[in-house]
Formats: sequence, structure tokens, C-alpha cells
Amino acid sequence: MALPDFSTVNNALSTGGSLVEAAECHGVLCGILCTSGSTDMQGWVGHLFASRDESADISAESLKILHDVHQGTLAGINHTTFDFSLLLPEEEYPLDARMLALSDWCSGFSLGLSMGGLKEGMLGNDDVREFIQDVQYIAEACVKPDDDSEENTEQSLVEIEEYLRMGVLFLNEELQPVSAPPTIH
Repeated sequence: MALPDFSTVNNALSTGGSLVEAAECHGVLCGILCTSGSTDMQGWVGHLFASRDESADISAESLKILHDVHQGTLAGINHTTFDFSLLLPEEEYPLDARMLALSDWCSGFSLGLSMGGLKEGMLGNDDVREFIQDVQYIAEACVKPDDDSEENTEQSLVEIEEYLRMGVLFLNEELQPVSAPPTIH
């Protein structure tokens, strides 16, 4: 199941009065799923709208879009063919907006790991610990392009996104191992 696009999710959140943007929303969900193996949709949506503009109504359409994000992420993160993607702005967005969204996704992911109950003892693999530290570093990193050429910055952004995508799958497998189907002889 494919995720709704970034702007659709952002619109669903903002029309409902959420102060959380799409990238952070998805990061939180991925962190919870990796840590706990599942997430209570109501609890996740409750978090997204905990601090919100009370004058805005959360429409059934917005909830449907968030349901699609939830189900698409759950399916993707547990798919054996690595059919998982981060909910980030498309390439036509300005580079600085994409970098900020990547930082927001990482902040959300770190929060989701905590919300999902991640404990130090759960991390038996040094590569997993290093990945989580990298996510926190990316979240805190400067979100403005440096003096590098835009092409180099673009390439770096693509590489970081792929690193995060594969790291999430690796962390999920480490914390929520999929049991192999029985062998038939």
C-alpha cells in the first residue's frame, strides 16, 4: 500500500489544527512501530492533535488519510522486499524545505522510539546503537544548505534518505524479528 503524498498528509494535519507536520508525523509512527511492533492508531492520532488549534475540526477525510499513512507504513516496514519509504517532500520542493523535513522526520523518529518504549537493553547490536545516534545527529544538524553546490547537497540528501530508510528496516528487524515461515519437506 503506497503512502499518500507529503502535501496531502500535511494538509490533513493542518486542516485539523495539528502543529505537527507530515514528516515528523511519519517519523513518530515509524519509531513507535520499530520499538513496539504496533501502534494504537487512536493514541498516535491523539499525539498528533494534542496541541492543536481548537477552532479547527478534524475531518473524516483527514482521519482517512492518516489511516492510510498508518496502514501503508505498517505494511511497508514489515514487507520482505524492503517496500518502505519515508514520508518526505517530493523533489519539486525547495532543497531547504526538504532538508528541514528530513530533520523533522528524524526528530519524530527519536520521539517515536521513546513513545514506543525503547530501552537501552533492547539494543544488542552496535550498528543499531550507531544508527539511532546518527538519527539524533541528523535531527540536530543544520537544516540550511552549506556552501556546497546545490547538486552536491541534493546528492547528499538522497544518500541520507536512503541510509535512514534502510536503517529503519534494519532496526525494525532487530527489535521485531519476522519469524521465518515453516519449511515444508
